[in-house]
Amino acid sequence: MKNILNINEILLSSIYSLGGSREFLDTEDIAQKAFKISPSKLSWKKYKDQIDLNKVKVNLYSASKKKFVYGNEKKGWMLTDKGIDIIHGSKNKTNNFKLRMTKMDKIEREREISRIEKNIAYLNYVNSKLKPSFRQMQNIFKVDGYTSAENKKKRIRKVINLCKENTKIYKFLERNKKIIMKARI
Repeated sequence: MKNILNINEILLSSIYSLGGSREFLDTEDIAQKAFKISPSKLSWKKYKDQIDLNKVKVNLYSASKKKFVYGNEKKGWMLTDKGIDIIHGSKNKTNNFKLRMTKMDKIEREREISRIEKNIAYLNYVNSKLKPSFRQMQNIFKVDGYTSAENKKKRIRKVINLCKENTKIYKFLERNKKIIMKARI
């Protein structure tokens, strides 16, 4: 196995280190960070010191088709759980870049995990295998009837991404997110 990051891993690592597991990021911010990680893979042929934004855009759309990221040029890009798996799988590859989660992501991750661990619906699910109700899942994902479908998807993706490292909570969220997604209220 090669110890060099491919372009998808570079872009995904850039998104992750900029906080893309919890919010949408602009293409240009991703390009700047990715260029710092690997200038040779994202530069023009003739002008090696310039970022080839087209390469970044094309590869972001490619990553989107592979379900590694979610979004587009207009609203920005956010990691999916599949994208986070790719990042964690490429952690041992060297490119003189150390993968780090932002401080805000760490704080928010700990807050979300703590909040869910104390939630009665989660406790009932873990202890008694009781399936949570629609209202309880709304509370867990912090959405309600006034939340737009797009914001609901974003919030669900954000909570799941933040809790990915806690396997029990992650499985709980993955199994029960359909309660919220299928409801038409």
